Amino acid sequence: MKLFLVRHPRPDVQKGLCYGDMDVPLVQGWEEGAKALKESLSLSFDAVSTIGYHSPLSRAAQLAEFVCDGRSQSVDALKELDFGDWEGVCWQDIPKAEIDLWADDIVYATPYNGESLQAVADRVWQWWLSVKDSPADNVVVVAHSGVIKVFVSLLCQWPLAQCHRINVGFSSVTEFSIQGDFVSLTRLGAGDWVSA
Repeated sequence: MKLFLVRHPRPDVQKGLCYGDMDVPLVQGWEEGAKALKESLSLSFDAVSTIGYHSPLSRAAQLAEFVCDGRSQSVDALKELDFGDWEGVCWQDIPKAEIDLWADDIVYATPYNGESLQAVADRVWQWWLSVKDSPADNVVVVAHSGVIKVFVSLLCQWPLAQCHRINVGFSSVTEFSIQGDFVSLTRLGAGDWVSA
């Protein structure tokens, strides 16, 4: 099986805004980059050889609808981390002491009264275990930066506390080749089709 983790296009938000599971719109014209992304994947969605899944948040759902020819299933487990009190606040306006508390224990701490990184990892992994033995040749997951970083860390058995070091840009593709328990990372955050 090939697993494609696709990040949603750039959202139309103020620069520096903290948005996790907050629903935000995509920038105007996002479809142009989506066409190039779809062409680069060159997959046929037929529920046998290729299946699609996506976060229910509109920024991921819209891309999934476009790329997967309307044949992608919405999955709550693929939502971005819930930043609680920080949602909709600019990072620069969040008290440094709170950010430091989070950074000191990024896996379990939730000074923002939301969801921990470990909670995201748990829900993503439980969902993955429920679909990983699918007979499909290709699985496309359209989600968010945090979800993809967690997914990569789990599949590669890298420390979750270091997942913030993984860079996945907007509309990027991370690809795995999976055969039973053997997992190989083929591409990480590729996005040559995206214009600046």
